[in-house]
Amino acid sequence: MTDFKKSGRIRNAMTALRDKFRQTRTTPLNVEPHALPSTPSFIRRYRTPIFITCAAVVAVAGIYVGASQYVQARTNTFYQVLVQGEPVGEISKQELVDELIAGKAAELAQAETSVRYKLDDDQVTYQVEKAYNRKPDDAATLSKLSAQLKTHAVGVKLIVDGKAIAVVKDQETAETLLRRVKNKFAPMPYTPKKGEASVKALSLTKTAAVGTSQRTVHSVSFAEEVKTEEVTVNPEQIKDPETLYKSIVNGDTTKRLYTVKKGDCIGCIAHAQNVSADIIYKNNPWIDDDEIKIGDVLDLTKQQPLLTVNSDEQVTEVEVIDPPIEIRKSDELKAGKSKVVRQGTNGKRLVTYHLIKTNGAVLEEEQISSVVLTPAISTVILKGTKVTPSEGTGTLSWPVKGHRITSYQGSRWGRTHKGIDIVGNKNILAADNGVVTTSGTGISGLGNSVTIDHQNGFKTVYGHMSKLLVKKGQVVQKGDVIGIMGNTGHSFGTHLHFEVYLNGKLKNPTSYL
Repeated sequence: MTDFKKSGRIRNAMTALRDKFRQTRTTPLNVEPHALPSTPSFIRRYRTPIFITCAAVVAVAGIYVGASQYVQARTNTFYQVLVQGEPVGEISKQELVDELIAGKAAELAQAETSVRYKLDDDQVTYQVEKAYNRKPDDAATLSKLSAQLKTHAVGVKLIVDGKAIAVVKDQETAETLLRRVKNKFAPMPYTPKKGEASVKALSLTKTAAVGTSQRTVHSVSFAEEVKTEEVTVNPEQIKDPETLYKSIVNGDTTKRLYTVKKGDCIGCIAHAQNVSADIIYKNNPWIDDDEIKIGDVLDLTKQQPLLTVNSDEQVTEVEVIDPPIEIRKSDELKAGKSKVVRQGTNGKRLVTYHLIKTNGAVLEEEQISSVVLTPAISTVILKGTKVTPSEGTGTLSWPVKGHRITSYQGSRWGRTHKGIDIVGNKNILAADNGVVTTSGTGISGLGNSVTIDHQNGFKTVYGHMSKLLVKKGQVVQKGDVIGIMGNTGHSFGTHLHFEVYLNGKLKNPTSYL
């Protein structure tokens, strides 16, 4: 206030000086115009008023400049804070509001709640203002602003092939859910580093029991395009992750029934109805030895998950090696008659398969290695050599020239593989002399097949042929071409399925070839 009082006195002084100067200027000189003094004389005569006037002007200018600087120095810039256009209060620095908003955002992000919330974007704006000696109440404005900041619920949307299927709490929940779905159909065991897989597998299984296995998962992926996207949501839209997981892996389970028709086989039905043979066996446990008949009703119900998991795996397992059969001929025994002189013992081998799976079901299988761990000891059998025209010699020959075994007899994915799978020359040969007892599609799962009774206790079965060249009742000799290799029935590629029976009991073909 003192400064403003001084300013008033200055104005009063200036007014007095102005009036004095005007009085001096208007005082008559009482001389004739022609007698007016020259300019130098005029200045000398009025030098005092002129000096006073100039001094006053300089003083006024100085006072004005000083006063302006004084006011300017005490004028503050501050900000009017608005929330969605409505004034909240004044703040000295925008940085204070920025810090408040950042703190609020961090607090919301760290909150342990079932629904996540975020601050609305661009809800806070500012107006720049100036005033003399004005000091905003930052604390009050920040407190009021904190109470008025608005939030909205957010979630992460799961999108499958361009279609939204659900919304979950956050990205972490979405990623955990997708990992669980993959792990459901392709559990992720330890994956050895490059170069150590075979060594580890072998060391783990040298003393392992038959049935022990080790899996290496090379890749797991979704067949569908799966994306995630953060969206603003109604809190009621957020799905419980456990409920959503069950919905994804179970999918549609509408019951499907199928009635067996003439010419059907398990593989034929699986292919025609777009289901795996494993599903048919699982849903219909009453099926024995692939035997089905016209009129049987099969349950083909299968889960159709919302996501399809494809996996590329390598499985190494310990399998039993049946004792080989050592045949010693005896002309004292009739062909087909035999006598065991030494009982063999089983061995063990380490077999590695490459598998392609979809939702856990095997689509492709390839044996890539086989290592004998414990050799089997052979069984020695004496066999008669006396032969009649329709009787076998008692010694079986390979039914395929240039043969290579692609799958051995034994347990395979929970079911028994009755014979061996062979590839090689396409001509299928009779393994010994005998009589054709079946020729057609009568054996479920084998497609076009032939059965030969060798009239000496042996019976051989040949399956999956593309073409049959013999008929029921026909007598064949060892080496006769009975059909062409194919891929009919429940088959994963062109090959011959070959089974051997002795006195009605299933045997391992490799023991007799």
